[in-house]
Amino acid sequence: MKTYKSDEELIEYLISKNVKIINKKDTLNKLSKYSYYSIINSYKNIFKNENNEYKDGVTFDEIFSLYEFDKI
Repeated sequence: MKTYKSDEELIEYLISKNVKIINKKDTLNKLSKYSYYSIINSYKNIFKNENNEYKDGVTFDEIFSLYEFDKI
């Protein structure tokens, strides 16, 4: 069973996985409003390479933009 992580911890996890966070406060707001699972888990594979690692230069904002686009 996975342990609960706060939004702050989830941001640190994304950073450790090479996802760039441009505006931490904005990212926290988006995670609290829409949830990590909805944003990241739904779209992460598009931004990963063949080794299942995030591609260089990927930002949270890029992932969120795709999430927003699909909501329309």
